[in-house]
Amino acid sequence: MARWLSDTRGTWRAEAQAIQQAGLASSRWQATDQTATRVDGQNETCHVLGNALYTVYHTRPGGTRQDVLAVLWGQEPVFRWNADARGWLAATTLRQTIQDRLAEVLPADRDLTADNLTQALAAAGLSLTPQQRQQVWDALAIAAYHAQTAVPIVRQLLSDDAAVYHLITDDHALCWVHDGRHYAKLAPVVPHHRALLTAFREDYWAYYRRLVAYRAAPTPAARDQLRADFVTLVAQRTGYDALDERIAKTAYNADLLLLVLDHPDIPLHNNAMELAARRQVRKRDVSFGPQSRAGAQAWDTFQTLVATAAKLGVGLYHYLRDRCLHPATTPSLADRIRLHAQALST
Repeated sequence: MARWLSDTRGTWRAEAQAIQQAGLASSRWQATDQTATRVDGQNETCHVLGNALYTVYHTRPGGTRQDVLAVLWGQEPVFRWNADARGWLAATTLRQTIQDRLAEVLPADRDLTADNLTQALAAAGLSLTPQQRQQVWDALAIAAYHAQTAVPIVRQLLSDDAAVYHLITDDHALCWVHDGRHYAKLAPVVPHHRALLTAFREDYWAYYRRLVAYRAAPTPAARDQLRADFVTLVAQRTGYDALDERIAKTAYNADLLLLVLDHPDIPLHNNAMELAARRQVRKRDVSFGPQSRAGAQAWDTFQTLVATAAKLGVGLYHYLRDRCLHPATTPSLADRIRLHAQALST
């Protein structure tokens, strides 16, 4: 077992990478979450990514948008100046003069490493504040991710409302359960306010149950009615300020919460990824985290194998044994993901 965990030949690491490739190709939507972890006593972040067929784990130095991109991509991000990058920056607070200067000094439609980008900006004498640097790096990394063809691009991402997940993919879906938890956190003292909160939460979860039914049997008429009823739901003004502020935030996220109306295959909640992250937390609580980078990689690799095998209904011990003894005749987990995805699409 110790030899398996050390994975000196990279066999199991390669299996985990193949799982991600097959998983990304199996569906347009993917779900993700992250949780804090420690590697050799240093604070880092464990990211989980998956769908109904797989789950992969990635331990990264942080939980930034570029870390999320690295997880989706399966590699360190590279950077590209193109029309997508310009469009992304146009929606930010970055001054137009800086955007124009970037267009002058950066090569168009060519991938740059982080060092290349740093050197190009330094050579042009273009100095950026930390916030401006973050905006530029994010924009160029996202543009490069969408321009590449080596890895299936995630088109629809399901997550919580953390800002790092916004604007990475074509569509972003929010978890209804996560949104609903904000209402559970309200703790009114006035009896009338408690009654107002109870009434709204009943309406909220009744609407959620209608979305569950819609996913099972979607129709254009039901979609239009649910869209209209959502407007009615979030138009309520109760007079309880904390509740009204929370309702306004739900209304603001309407497009993200209602993506399921146009794509009923997307789950309404992100519970599967939250549970995957919780398994990392339990393991972290017991062992206080890996003590080296190699240990973090072993955690990621074997948690990926364990979680994906469970989703596919494969016994892990027998799978590992058979892959060692009979690799030519034992389908890999990645092969099984592709078979399941093919069956679901027919």
